[in-house]
Amino acid sequence: MPSFQIYAAWAFLVIAIGALAFLLARHRQELKLERSELLEDCLPLFKDVQQKQEGVHYPRVQANVTLAGHQRQIELWAMADTLQTRRLPPLWLFVDIRCVLAINGVMDVLVRPTGVEVFSPSRDLAYRHELLGHWPQASILKSSFPDIEKLLQQLDLPLNELLADPYTKCLTLRPDGMRYVVQIAQASQAHYMVLRNSHFGPLQVPAEFLEAKLNTLGQLIKILESA
Repeated sequence: MPSFQIYAAWAFLVIAIGALAFLLARHRQELKLERSELLEDCLPLFKDVQQKQEGVHYPRVQANVTLAGHQRQIELWAMADTLQTRRLPPLWLFVDIRCVLAINGVMDVLVRPTGVEVFSPSRDLAYRHELLGHWPQASILKSSFPDIEKLLQQLDLPLNELLADPYTKCLTLRPDGMRYVVQIAQASQAHYMVLRNSHFGPLQVPAEFLEAKLNTLGQLIKILESA
């Protein structure tokens, strides 16, 4: 009789482990499918689209897009920021655009810095500058070159438009392109408080939202290419 109980216990354990493995596999598949749709609504904005997704991560899109009258290479991806403390993790959307800009080095505007923005080159840039008076002031403006006043005046309107969005996080300008970072979601409080899990639920970036941001970035490109 004891041997029968042992066999029954082992059988129950095997069945429980198998059921758990099945549920975990199904959850990963559902999560992968859910996250794969993040940029689906935006794909018609681009040409020659290549979309890759590793595991349950958000997909990475590489494509061509028309900005300032020319085709540009663009790359988009999303990343949950779990390094910040005392707030729910945000989900950042990264927009990288390859283009040749008439700028003498690197310029970076970082909004509401917390010190853990590993995607911003701000901490490595030598010069800190005053923001224009009518810009939102909860930002740090830094560059690798000292003379920036004329450049700021040229970029005033489109840059101020980006900074006026409370979800804008970072804009980096380089001679070979630009990077724009914006928050597109915040983790569920229930999941994070109980499970410490950055759960964002079903999410799609609206095409209208991204198109408006790309138009503003195109204005920056046009100004810097004609400088």
